[in-house]
Amino acid sequence: MVTRIPLDGDGWRCKGYVGEEWRTRRAYAPGTRDVHGWHQATVPGSVVADLVRAGDVPDPRVDRNSRHCEWVAERTWVYRRDVSLTQPLDGRRVVLHLEGVDHAAEVFCNGERVGAHEGMFTPAAFDVSARVTRGDNVVSVVVAPAPDSEPQVGRTDRVGNGKSRMTYGWDFCPRLIHLGLWDRAWIDVVDGVRITDVHARPRLAAGLAQAAVAWEAAVEIHRRGALTVEAAVLRGGEVVAVAEHTGVPPGGVSSLRGSLTVDHPALWWPNGHGEQPLYELRVRARLQGGGDDVRAVRFGIRHVELVANASAPPSARPYTFVVNGVKVYAQGWNWVPMDIHHGVEDPDRLGHLIDLAARAHVNLLRVWGGGLVEKEAFYDLCDRHGIMVWQEFPLSSSGISSQPSRDPAYVARMAADAERIVPRRRNHPSLVLWCGGNELHDAEHLPLGDGEPVLAALRDIVGRLDPDRSWLPTSPAGPHQTGSPPAATDRDPDDQHDVHGPWEHQGLSGQRTVFNRATSLLHSEFGVEGLTNLATLEAFVSPEHRWPADRSNPHWVHRGDWWINTPMVGRAFGGGIDDLETLVRASQLLQAEGLRYAVEANRRRQWRNSGSIPWQFNEPFPNGFCTSAVDYRGRPKAAYHGVAAAYRPVHPSASFATLAWHGHDDFAAELWVSSSREHLEAARLEAALVDVGGRRHHDESWDLTVPAGSSRRAAAVRWPLRPLGSDVFWLDLRLRDQDGA
Repeated sequence: MVTRIPLDGDGWRCKGYVGEEWRTRRAYAPGTRDVHGWHQATVPGSVVADLVRAGDVPDPRVDRNSRHCEWVAERTWVYRRDVSLTQPLDGRRVVLHLEGVDHAAEVFCNGERVGAHEGMFTPAAFDVSARVTRGDNVVSVVVAPAPDSEPQVGRTDRVGNGKSRMTYGWDFCPRLIHLGLWDRAWIDVVDGVRITDVHARPRLAAGLAQAAVAWEAAVEIHRRGALTVEAAVLRGGEVVAVAEHTGVPPGGVSSLRGSLTVDHPALWWPNGHGEQPLYELRVRARLQGGGDDVRAVRFGIRHVELVANASAPPSARPYTFVVNGVKVYAQGWNWVPMDIHHGVEDPDRLGHLIDLAARAHVNLLRVWGGGLVEKEAFYDLCDRHGIMVWQEFPLSSSGISSQPSRDPAYVARMAADAERIVPRRRNHPSLVLWCGGNELHDAEHLPLGDGEPVLAALRDIVGRLDPDRSWLPTSPAGPHQTGSPPAATDRDPDDQHDVHGPWEHQGLSGQRTVFNRATSLLHSEFGVEGLTNLATLEAFVSPEHRWPADRSNPHWVHRGDWWINTPMVGRAFGGGIDDLETLVRASQLLQAEGLRYAVEANRRRQWRNSGSIPWQFNEPFPNGFCTSAVDYRGRPKAAYHGVAAAYRPVHPSASFATLAWHGHDDFAAELWVSSSREHLEAARLEAALVDVGGRRHHDESWDLTVPAGSSRRAAAVRWPLRPLGSDVFWLDLRLRDQDGA
């Protein structure tokens, strides 16, 4: 059997060193005389977060304190933990597991070096059988200073590793390079046999009435003997299929395979299209003469593919998701790391964010390539909520040059990382697409394809290890990159395939112009900037630093310099705004209306356009101005509610020219109705203009039928504005079913 000793929690101590001082002091060894200056550390965790708790550095989220913490990444950090092993060890293999080392470390057991590891997203395992004793032991992990890498504005070809780049400095995250043991740690004591990996690969038959679940298990065998392996598929604790095999494999690691049939499977569906039933594949290995192990993984039964968009040019890639034979319009959002201290686990906050996404009718999250290959907890929640995941490898653009290095050593390093990354996530039904990275393009700003060496290597690994998932070399995938003006409005409409941008509000008329003319097949990144919630500002910015909220104030520059649009907000509302509360409300209104309109405009082009993925859902730092829809503390901004409304299963919307109608004699609009799943027979759309006194003008209605999974134009209206008698009015749209509800 395998006995697991968890090493998570706050039982660790940590201390920083300059240069090789840790080595001369033998800080990693039992009995070291270097006993002062250690502080408590938590695993999984982050060095800076531990230093904040110890009182050694100020909270980097407050004011501009992150600038006082930048030195942390330049030091070596020694993690130590006492480990008591009470079980017999004779004839057993003892393995130390570190699931997440950010980014490189040497590992010691009882003062003896047992190995080294490099790679933030790859697990490490060390055989410490010859180094441990029954009783008290000391495990030490010496985390090296952060490697050189590029912030947002730099050169991608100078990046030489697979470490997340966000904390080197990004538009929504100040420079505070992450270090630490950021994922789980444990020790396994193995008696005879150990299962190291299990893969479930369900394949649906035509008609969806049966699924073949191909399974594969990697088994380490440490004694010669007959091995019996039982594989079972369970749902709700009940076995629905089982098979057993006995043989005498050679020692070392053996790969065992089989297939199980599930009749009438319960299908996993994206959010809003059905339920999310999960199955379990449980593999048990028993070695003759003693020794057994059990490993279980959850999976879902579904079929996902990408097909060509309606009326797309022949050169276009397919961008329309089809799940279990049903086309699914991608109602997405871009996901960034939840926190600048991304090793610190906060399951309540993570659960809250994923729940917010699900309640906003989101069915896809794009995990941005400048951030993380997300942890198991993220994927587990997406599995349960029906949120499809588009996972990018840790590659991103750099402002000046966005083409990855072609150095064979770098390509080999990224490929080796991918060999470990892909198997760790491939069982999750939520995972639908692997992407090579974010905004990778050549000097002409043309998106890179599979001919780029590192992208070719990643594609081949995905094709071999996870062949049922879709693949894109980068996003946007081209043939042109930008959906921002003037390209979005002046270029050949058939050149707008998967595009990014714009990210800034284009003005009261310009925002409508850009999206009324948009022709993208997939809009996988675009946004509108806006202020955060006032309570979050007050929690992290001292009163004397809150005003003025513009670039003359270094505290605002520190919290989202790229996105400060105070002058534009003032102009939009007829002049300057001289208090923070009003500025927050005005800025958030513009963000909400701008983003809602963009999403509605894309949806009105369904299925020529197959999805919207706004930038960005969350933020890792309490910014002032940002393109996020949910603030750092998990509180939705107005933009969240605007997009949630645009994603409603049944939604009326309007296409019009501007938010400012001064100087116009008439209000003109096209009225539309979109329905995700429900067939609307004999529905009635009612529309009117409502003045500030609540009086309705130009009441009209239209009967229409809207097939499920479509958007339909209901009417075009042109109504005189003079009867309103007020400068402010609303367009009121109401959709009723044939019973009047």
